[in-house]
Amino acid sequence: MVDWFQNLKGIVTRHEPADDPHALPRAAAALMLEMAVADDGGEDAELEVVHQAVRRTFGLDTGELDELLDQAHQAKRQSVSLYEFTRQLRTGLAPEQRAELVEWLWRVAYADTRLGMHEEHLVRRLADLLAVPHQEFIRRKLLARGG
Repeated sequence: MVDWFQNLKGIVTRHEPADDPHALPRAAAALMLEMAVADDGGEDAELEVVHQAVRRTFGLDTGELDELLDQAHQAKRQSVSLYEFTRQLRTGLAPEQRAELVEWLWRVAYADTRLGMHEEHLVRRLADLLAVPHQEFIRRKLLARGG
């Protein structure tokens, strides 16, 4: 019985960040990268917003930024869902930081000057998974849109 529990515990904690200072920035970048490809077209403008967000929020230089984004791309490709990223961010960030991330997600969605229905659905789903209240979700949408 103990072996079964240890195996289960190992599976559950396999993706936990083990004192990795880049775990949260990588998870945030992975969500923004997912947003950048959520619709057809505009990827260049959206990727520029992702770079801007990660650079500003986490204070990374160009080399660190490129490495982190490469790691985020790889993590996103290897993940089976976005839940593992949102779980890390929900437990690792303060409510205000999670709301700021939702605002950046909106900025990525609006980067190509149009909001696709898949983008809006994705931001809504991620905000729910990040435990950002609906009122804050709307406020951040308006801020990102410039209104």
